[in-house]
Amino acid sequence: MKVFGICSGRKGGNTEILMAQAFKGVLSVDPNAEVEFVNLQEAKIDPCVGCEACVKAHIAGKTDFRCSQGENHDNFQDIELKMRAADAIIVSAPCYNLLPPGILITWLNKLHSGGDYRKITLSPDGWKIGAAFSLGGTDWTDYMPNVVRMVVEELIGGYRGLVDYEQFDFYPATRMVLVDDALMDRMLLMGQRVANAVINRKPGDKEAEYHGQPGFCPYCYSNLLRVNPDGRVFCPQCNIEATPEVVDGRLKITFTQENLDKSRWSPYGQNLHNTNIQKGHKKAAEGAEKIKADFPAYNDFLKDHRMILPERH
Repeated sequence: MKVFGICSGRKGGNTEILMAQAFKGVLSVDPNAEVEFVNLQEAKIDPCVGCEACVKAHIAGKTDFRCSQGENHDNFQDIELKMRAADAIIVSAPCYNLLPPGILITWLNKLHSGGDYRKITLSPDGWKIGAAFSLGGTDWTDYMPNVVRMVVEELIGGYRGLVDYEQFDFYPATRMVLVDDALMDRMLLMGQRVANAVINRKPGDKEAEYHGQPGFCPYCYSNLLRVNPDGRVFCPQCNIEATPEVVDGRLKITFTQENLDKSRWSPYGQNLHNTNIQKGHKKAAEGAEKIKADFPAYNDFLKDHRMILPERH
């Protein structure tokens, strides 16, 4: 069993300590398990520049395509190869300004550039086991669970393998998790759940059992809802239409199976996503002459108003 952890907080800080505790939970179930983590704060991850070369290649079926920036220009591929080999992935993040650190999103933005990594995790039996946890200095963390769960779901191939998630609030000081025995026990349990899920998973299983923090959505466990201008209600992450009703003064959310089958994570959702991207590129291609004629004037305007940044070393 191989379990790979991704931290995005400071070196030696709370997220690293809790990752170590989760690894101890894994090893308590399987002493021969291989556990390893990376801290993205220590890695060189060059931002995605939005060239779309990888997206176009994947849609065209060229799944062996790697990032156009080159394979060895940063540590993305080094880390992604570890994820390929892992049976389970655990993601962690502290809360910065209501959201996880930017380096975690920078990392996620490049996932399409990982050749056939998406093909592996989105195949019928390709999904991995996943878990995640995050910490906040106060309880101003309403966005965190949704974003961090979304990150791990992307890395493991959707909601199917997610077995645990927890948001821990009121931990503003570095390493202060060490004074909370209940928290450390909870992280030990998370590691044990991950290990047991890997051991108990069988070919053909549709999904693993989720034990973590609950939410409205049965797929991503989001606690947020999106209300469209026409009044329809959706899970904002899975794009599943919901039926809201008030029962005994409380909001109740239900989903039909027909709508659940059209989630972003389903084959329907993936095909719709690719089709819409293809339509966009087709529209751009049809307007190529107009783009070529109009852009120089905009480019000149942008040159005149672009901030000149001082050199920093």
